[in-house]
Amino acid sequence: MKPSLALIGPGKVGCAVSKRLRQAGYSISAVISRDLSRAVDACSFIGCTTQTATTDLQRASSATLILLAVPDDQITGLASNLTQQLSAQEGRTLLHFSGLHPAEIMRSPGCQATLLSIHPLLSFADRQLASERLYNCPCAVEGEEIAVQLGKELVSAFGGRPFRIASDQKALYHASACIASNFLVTLLATATKLLGECGIDQQQAGNLLSPLIKTTIENVTEFGPEQGLTGPIVRGDQGTVATHIAALEKVSLQIGMFYKFLGCSTVELAQKSGRLQPADAEKLEKILGKNF
Repeated sequence: MKPSLALIGPGKVGCAVSKRLRQAGYSISAVISRDLSRAVDACSFIGCTTQTATTDLQRASSATLILLAVPDDQITGLASNLTQQLSAQEGRTLLHFSGLHPAEIMRSPGCQATLLSIHPLLSFADRQLASERLYNCPCAVEGEEIAVQLGKELVSAFGGRPFRIASDQKALYHASACIASNFLVTLLATATKLLGECGIDQQQAGNLLSPLIKTTIENVTEFGPEQGLTGPIVRGDQGTVATHIAALEKVSLQIGMFYKFLGCSTVELAQKSGRLQPADAEKLEKILGKNF
């Protein structure tokens, strides 16, 4: 029999996951928020009766699986409150969605619940899109041994692809996800800004860069980073790189340094691909000011 669940924190992540689990046959016994209207709206999105909407934390006692879909810095305090307020914790599972923190941060004196974390490798900008994109989404599962199997079952139930991550590796794992997602946005914003320096407005710049971004991601997905790499560095084109740096430093020394730092890492990647010769790599590193 599938466990009933209570959602605490009806934000994008909690709503998207709960909607998929409800569709998979899990019953929603409570949707809890500090703002009742927000809880009611979440119930409408998830597809459960608005009678499950509440501001009463003790309503979580009606569920065997409690989803703590709150900001990272609120997880420990919330878990502690649940331990104090809910009786008969044995047989109950606390689940958080932080990519950074291990499940063990929910452990407080007297806690007898099973602890689990699930982190979908997905950008949650919109709850409806996120709910749709959870299908086939890789999801990191971490926690006590007994909880990991439940985590895999939950991920499979909402259509994701579970993989296990060790508790002591979560910070490194989460840094990887941030580089791939957050820093990619920063890179694209910088590229857009440079097109603005060419007299192209921001919206047009985004449209112009879109095909290049999509094909780059497709190449990396299909061939891997080493063989998906294109451009002047992997070709050993020293003149182009030097010209780039000169042009960028006229716009912003910070962007110039940004280019040099990423350029040095790209030289290493290009060498690993077997397409950039050591002599050319050394010349590029001098232009890029390696160890600057």
